[in-house]
Amino acid sequence: MKRKIYSSFLTVIILLSIGFVSCLDPAFEERTNYQELIGEFLENNPDEFSMLVELLEKSESMSFLKAYGALTLLAPTNSAFEKFFAESEFSSLSDMDREELRNIVRYHVITDTIPSTEFVDGRMNTTNMFGHYITTGTFFRDNQAVLMFNKYAEVRQRDIRMANGIIHSINDVIRPELQTAAQVIEADSRFTIFTEALKRTSWFDTLHIGKGPHTVFAIPDAVYKAEGFDSFDDLWADVDPDEGNLLDINNPMNMYVAYHILDKNLRYVSDLVFDRVGLTRVRNEVVTIRPVGVNVLVNDDVFAGVHEPGFEINRDESDRTVLNGVLHVMKEDFRIKERHPFAVYWSVTEQLEIMRMPGVFRRPGDAVVLQPGDLENITWTGGNIFYEGRGGGAANPWVVHGDLFNIMLRPEVIPWVELKTPVLAAGDYKIWICFRGSSAERHPVFFVHFNDIPLPNVIRTSPYNPTNRTERPGYSERELESRGYKFYQWNPDDIAYTRSDDNDPDITRNILESNYIADSRVFGMLAGTITVPTTGSHALRFVGISGTKEFWLDMVHFIPVDEDQLWPRVNTKNGRLVTKEEIHAAYEVYQSQN
Repeated sequence: MKRKIYSSFLTVIILLSIGFVSCLDPAFEERTNYQELIGEFLENNPDEFSMLVELLEKSESMSFLKAYGALTLLAPTNSAFEKFFAESEFSSLSDMDREELRNIVRYHVITDTIPSTEFVDGRMNTTNMFGHYITTGTFFRDNQAVLMFNKYAEVRQRDIRMANGIIHSINDVIRPELQTAAQVIEADSRFTIFTEALKRTSWFDTLHIGKGPHTVFAIPDAVYKAEGFDSFDDLWADVDPDEGNLLDINNPMNMYVAYHILDKNLRYVSDLVFDRVGLTRVRNEVVTIRPVGVNVLVNDDVFAGVHEPGFEINRDESDRTVLNGVLHVMKEDFRIKERHPFAVYWSVTEQLEIMRMPGVFRRPGDAVVLQPGDLENITWTGGNIFYEGRGGGAANPWVVHGDLFNIMLRPEVIPWVELKTPVLAAGDYKIWICFRGSSAERHPVFFVHFNDIPLPNVIRTSPYNPTNRTERPGYSERELESRGYKFYQWNPDDIAYTRSDDNDPDITRNILESNYIADSRVFGMLAGTITVPTTGSHALRFVGISGTKEFWLDMVHFIPVDEDQLWPRVNTKNGRLVTKEEIHAAYEVYQSQN
């Protein structure tokens, strides 16, 4: 599953194209059964797919779909092609050259088997052979739910299973996106002010010829006019009253535009919600992302107990794939925001390579072997790391989402592991390493480094520590915190044992009575206090000292030093943050019913 990330988005497309052509010629595995292959199914159903067969033959691609493999074909019907020709400059396939034909094929073939059960409201986990993501979503038409690709190609029949993959038939041809972000924005009459802002600040050139991928939050003219700006000059006068040099990256207007572009990162709305924060093209400046119901808001934050309302993304108009990125449309404009340190509760297993494995991420099954180089954002030397999904161990119901990494962290096997952190805002934080403990006699012991700076506390993953029930320490949770330990998660199944008072030793013992927590095998340890010098991702390294047992890693918490280190907790079922008040209310309901 090793992946290489190329610096140029266009390079990816070229390489994928070369790979597609090369797949047409090699000697494929000899056939061993007579279940229909995708290409054969299409040929055997001319009433629906004769034009698609013609496309595959003219592009010299049919043999690829008659070979064994794991493919997903988004198959336009004959009526889909008729609609395509009625709306395009072409009247038939004969009007198109071979490269244009192959681009259409590449756009409809995915080298992975993706059933409809894996469709989400967002992009697919695997790109098509053109190198672009196809988006999926459910829309309502005449009070009927309709599944669509890229918001216009309706799925007519899903999950037609063949010997070499799956077919989803569609009623439209998905058009290859061949225009850059700059070209798409400029061509849309809704964005004249934003287009001029891009051009006057030189960011237009970046979005056209600069290295991508780019994620852009575009502001329609209607939004500007609702705020009283009828032209670019009106906007400029408000953002930069001095009207300085627009090409200077420190100019307020230049920074305003750059703040609407993420830093060389391809993020669809579902990715933004998952990330919760995005680094912009303004140095050390980020946008935060928060889902509220069905809406997704930019910079909707709570600081010092005060809610700062956010700005809504127009989800119906967003997730527009372009040649070198993705375009989102805003319902409201946003400006650069003074950013304070904010807590990050990082579930470390959320790595894209694992999330893209069909039927693996957070699902029951055997552990997945990961070799050095398999993950872009986690590096190590030595042996293999194991990803354990739900059901991978007795303690898994008490780790968040039921999954974790199994790491033989010791000098003889895996001497070190380095993780690229999520985006952290500049400031001072406490780092908590959250894990399932190992055998007392052979537990892993290791150092933690942040940006190559060793932190003061040695992490010992023994379950026999001040949180252990059998020791009956008489410590409250606040006293445990002062000793560098905490309970970081909450399992709703343990509601009979949980309370919201963190200063009562008896309540601490009640928590410890809860199932697997009784052996104090799942807890967090304080690695130390860090200063994040610049907003962005940083390096977190674990360096093994001793031990012969596994290090079961669940989460890492980065919590500003002036914030509560114990609350909120993380719901093990869904990963949601749970406040003290919510746990108290849940217990009151439980008590009234029992």
